[in-house]
Amino acid sequence: MGFAILALLAAQLPSVFPPSLPDARVPVWLLLAALSGGLAALISLRPRAPRPLVLGLGWVLMIAAVLQAFLVGDLVALFATWLVVPAVSRLAGQLRPRPRKALVAAHVLAAACWVGIALTVTAMALVAMTTTDIETGVAAYALMTTFDITLLPWANFATILTGLALGVTTGWGLVRYYWVAVKLTIAVSILFMAFGFLHDALERAHQQAMRLAADGGTTAELTADADVAFWGFGTSLLGLVAAMLLSLYKPGGRTRHGRRLPPARRPARELRVTVADRHESALGTIELTLRALGGEPLPGWEPGAHIDLVLPSGRVRQYSLCGDPAQTGTYRIAVLEEPDGRGGSTEIHGLRTGMNIGIRGPRNNFPLVDAPAYLFVAGGIGITPFLPMIERLDRRGADWRLVYRGRSLPTMAFAATLRQRYPRRVTLLPADTHARPDLEALLAQAPADTAVYCCGPEELLRAAEIVAAQHPGVALHTERFAASNRSENATNAPFEAELRRSGVVVHIPADRTLLSAIQEVDPTVDLSCEDGVCGSCATRVLAGTPDHRDDVLRAADRDRTDIIYPCVSRARGERIVLDV
Repeated sequence: MGFAILALLAAQLPSVFPPSLPDARVPVWLLLAALSGGLAALISLRPRAPRPLVLGLGWVLMIAAVLQAFLVGDLVALFATWLVVPAVSRLAGQLRPRPRKALVAAHVLAAACWVGIALTVTAMALVAMTTTDIETGVAAYALMTTFDITLLPWANFATILTGLALGVTTGWGLVRYYWVAVKLTIAVSILFMAFGFLHDALERAHQQAMRLAADGGTTAELTADADVAFWGFGTSLLGLVAAMLLSLYKPGGRTRHGRRLPPARRPARELRVTVADRHESALGTIELTLRALGGEPLPGWEPGAHIDLVLPSGRVRQYSLCGDPAQTGTYRIAVLEEPDGRGGSTEIHGLRTGMNIGIRGPRNNFPLVDAPAYLFVAGGIGITPFLPMIERLDRRGADWRLVYRGRSLPTMAFAATLRQRYPRRVTLLPADTHARPDLEALLAQAPADTAVYCCGPEELLRAAEIVAAQHPGVALHTERFAASNRSENATNAPFEAELRRSGVVVHIPADRTLLSAIQEVDPTVDLSCEDGVCGSCATRVLAGTPDHRDDVLRAADRDRTDIIYPCVSRARGERIVLDV
């Protein structure tokens, strides 16, 4: 609605610069006001309006704004596209792989054109600065002026707008990674430099060169405007080269589409929290709200993350966070009591409001990836990591579906809330009234490139892995409650581990874990489950090949040679070098 008001004001006020098509300026602004106002009303009055209708109006609005900016030649519309493009991109949500690749290609092409044009203009400025022939200088400045008012604005805005769209519709974001924020800052700085003084300095240098040529003068008589033009374009070129290098090397971390090495080892930090609230969310399941003892904010987290609970007995157990990541003052977890388990859930059910426990983390081995569609398959208490994922995806307007299996409705935590909030997207399958979910049919019906998330009992996960192997068009993501005994038939061979930073080489016999040997040298190495499930002991591999036996890595990542979970994994070969 704010853009509609801006468009109406722009239609009434005189243009800042003379437009190329003055008769079309006001009608197009009124069209933009009608489109943006209609789109805002549609979203407000019908929050679940058909996605094609919303995106169709958004695309028409964006195209009309670009035409007003570049074809009609309205400077206000030129900058207004910075509002329209991110807004429409936000409506589009996370792009499917093919549109995302097309947008990346468009951004790379626009950036390459911008660099090429800047290089050409800088070369012309150098010729104009160094030539002794005033006629050559006039020709160089004339070409630079032509490039400056034709090709450069197109390349600049095409690069910035496609970059904004990429930031909003992918995991890159605009400020999530500092190299992306620096790139955006460079692009915007160049634009403001051009409109602030560089264009005017170039015009003055061109006019001065023409006067000198008419009066028989020389290039030595050119004033400081010529220097400003050269150094301005030269600085812009250097900035663009820096932005290109940032895109290539991505310092400070790649996006979730690339692999990120684990950070240097830091001792796990244990926080003391108090049980602020405790209530039963289903038969046999309690929900705990945890708050830091001092009331300070807790570490941030993303959907799929879990924390370690350090119980009064010394037991350490992992539980998925199921609250809202925006609520930084509390964590929420849900715990199913398992009387025949190892005692951790029973001890947690004995906790009362006001009692203090320790926590470590959060860690996230089950992140929400970018995908065109999502299928969640939950078994029992495996519903917990999906709650914040579903909440985020629904806010984005993403395509998702949940199939939730449990023993009976009274034992299925959060079932009533899910069915009430998302009746068209949630399927409840209690075992006492419904057959098992048909995983084969679910995956066969899933759209191409669907991200399939599965969390629950081992038999459910094994079935999902078997079915997913027959559907290469889907990507399966699993999280386990306990180890899958992946290594039960594997043969343990002795090997050596070089701990590079410690300067120690340790021998690992067949009957000993790599983690136990590491801890003798570096006790700060974190550990929690010691079953290859939680991912807390992730260690960087510098050389050698790991024999991955954990349940953290996806099937597609089990060939990685840059990381190992030493609580269960070993080395393939006689030696491995670790960053410990």
